[in-house]
Amino acid sequence: MLPEERKRALVLSGGGGRGAYHVGVLRFLEEHEWFPDIVVGTSIGAVNGAALASGHNSRSLWALWRRLRTRDVQKANLNPLSGSFLLDTSPLRETLLEKGWIDFARINSEETAVHLRITATEVYTGRLYVFGNSADIYPSRLHPEPITVDHILSSCSIPIVYPATHLNQSLYWDGATVANTPLGAAIDAGAEEIVVIIMTPWEERGWTTAPQNLLTAAATTLEWALLASFQADMKLFRHINALVRMQVENARLRAANAVLQAQLRGETPQLPDEDGNGIPDILEKSYHELADPIIVSPQKPIGIDRIIRYTEKGHESLYQLGYEDAKRAWRRAGRRVEGE
Repeated sequence: MLPEERKRALVLSGGGGRGAYHVGVLRFLEEHEWFPDIVVGTSIGAVNGAALASGHNSRSLWALWRRLRTRDVQKANLNPLSGSFLLDTSPLRETLLEKGWIDFARINSEETAVHLRITATEVYTGRLYVFGNSADIYPSRLHPEPITVDHILSSCSIPIVYPATHLNQSLYWDGATVANTPLGAAIDAGAEEIVVIIMTPWEERGWTTAPQNLLTAAATTLEWALLASFQADMKLFRHINALVRMQVENARLRAANAVLQAQLRGETPQLPDEDGNGIPDILEKSYHELADPIIVSPQKPIGIDRIIRYTEKGHESLYQLGYEDAKRAWRRAGRRVEGE
């Protein structure tokens, strides 16, 4: 059933064949009884997010990933000179529709497992679009509409590599083109507790070295591009929290002033404060500071070739890496890791 509560949000970044990493993180979260009410997915995150909205969990999703091969996602464009892409994604369309990944009827009904958000970039304007199977809590630019396979393919349409996807009488590319890990979509949907899975190193450890060839130069450029929008989102997130703290302090001062004036008039203050934090309950409801997201990311770059390669061995290593990185992020956030 569509969750009535919208407290927990999971943000799944793009990364193509790296998507098995998401599943390893999901396994850890489920073992620690953390289940999302909201899922925001970009690119392969849109695929995994739609699978979760269809009712899959880490176990059933991992069963699908273990069978997923490159031929199930793409094939060579036999006439590349006539188009603007290298690989044809018609196999992915067939996989999503016919191999048990997604139940679109469920996603677009009250039986959906989560509030789903999928991002894609409109080719003509470069604008990020957020599509959802439910309305947002806060004013936003969300497009609530029935989610289709074209929404997911739009989010997965990596420029140059894959063809743009026709959707709603327009053309769309991968959501990661402008926002690989959009925090804003989770917040607009009503999230208070957010876990972000980003498949690029996030911690500042100097993980890059000077590129030695064209491939490593391209890989480094891609990694920084994928990080850029999330860094901007985090900066905005922290500015908003700072503004909220200022508003809370202002509310506290206003309340203290109101109490003082009532006392000077010989009246009893009529501003209930059940938690005793100095902010009247009626004012406190207007301000809400969000905790920093728990960010799960690898410590070293995942090979750029993993974006377009889907192999059992590769999936297994990424699945295990995601699980271990989730454990490390959980511990870093001050959460208890079961068994330790």
